[in-house]
Amino acid sequence: MEYLIVAGIVLSVLLLAVTLSKKNKQAPDKHLILYLGFATFWQVYFYLETLSFLQASPFMLLGKGLYLLNAPLFFAYVYVLTTSRRLTPKLSAILFSPFAAYVIHFMYFYFLVFDQADLSIKSGLLFVDGQLAISWLFFVILFLLIEPVFLVWFYFLLKKYKQRLLQTESDLSRIRLRWLYLLFYLCLIISLFLIPASMLSLGGGWISTDLLPIMMQGATVLFLFIVGYYGFRQTTVFANPALDLTTEGQMKNGSYQRSGLSDAQAAIYHAQLLTLMEEKMPYLNGELKASELAQMLDISVNHLSQVLNNIQQQNFFDFVNGYRIKEVIKKMEAPKNSHLTLLAMALDSGFNSKTSFNTVFKKMTHQTPSAFYKSLTSSLQEKG
Repeated sequence: MEYLIVAGIVLSVLLLAVTLSKKNKQAPDKHLILYLGFATFWQVYFYLETLSFLQASPFMLLGKGLYLLNAPLFFAYVYVLTTSRRLTPKLSAILFSPFAAYVIHFMYFYFLVFDQADLSIKSGLLFVDGQLAISWLFFVILFLLIEPVFLVWFYFLLKKYKQRLLQTESDLSRIRLRWLYLLFYLCLIISLFLIPASMLSLGGGWISTDLLPIMMQGATVLFLFIVGYYGFRQTTVFANPALDLTTEGQMKNGSYQRSGLSDAQAAIYHAQLLTLMEEKMPYLNGELKASELAQMLDISVNHLSQVLNNIQQQNFFDFVNGYRIKEVIKKMEAPKNSHLTLLAMALDSGFNSKTSFNTVFKKMTHQTPSAFYKSLTSSLQEKG
């Protein structure tokens, strides 16, 4: 057990040092520093607890409440990272109200109850003068529910983030969120395992309460290891790409609020957009963004998004990459390009990587590029 805790302390301190050394820290970096600082403090506290420094003190119960900060602090980091917004006072109050309620509850018992009662802990439950403390049972249930609640919130946050990316970016290969999804599924698996185990350990004690801290600490070390791995090996945690995720008047419930764009003007913008794509071929720019295309048309990003979604029935990502796929197919059909590889054709058509090309091509044609090219070549030979 001690080795797991030491490993957690070393990992959190190392990650904290790397984040602190980063220059030009942005808002997500500051929230990551806050989370890693908390993780370090929590690990140190847990280590002192295992050494029995706090076993005889009521403040051991206060330290248990630190668990209610873990999910909210990491969620705050992910929220700022994926929305490019700061936490509002209202959202902050929602995130940290469980811990605040726990502290207030503890202080009440510490000043008014503990000195006048006989306390005992059995199978993870607190008994006061031999009676089960119902209010403490409420917080035990809260301990079990807080991770699943934030996991659901986490999922919808990532889902909305991806939707916004598809409205603003034409290439997602440089925006790597795999580590966040991996952490989400890791937390999901851990919750599906630990929650039933925790329930079985309470009351009846079917699972030893001594085993739960070991399992939780192992999960914490694994969590920090994944953050560190992707931070050091793929620089996706400690380097935030500059993303243009903001569009004025975001689409809500299928309609654009307060956009002021009439159907007639939207049709004009749509015609201008199609002409621009055919004549200027901006899609050949592998880094093309919605803001850049909107600037070429001299319209707002929100109006461009409205035209694409309501008239073209596509998001920005699919719209631009549809032109890139058509360009690749044109190159496949041209005999003068027979000496080129499929990757070369893709790169010449605006794609930035083989992976993104293969993914988009299969999504839009329901065939792999090689299968499509082979079929196309056979068809052309038969006609020739």
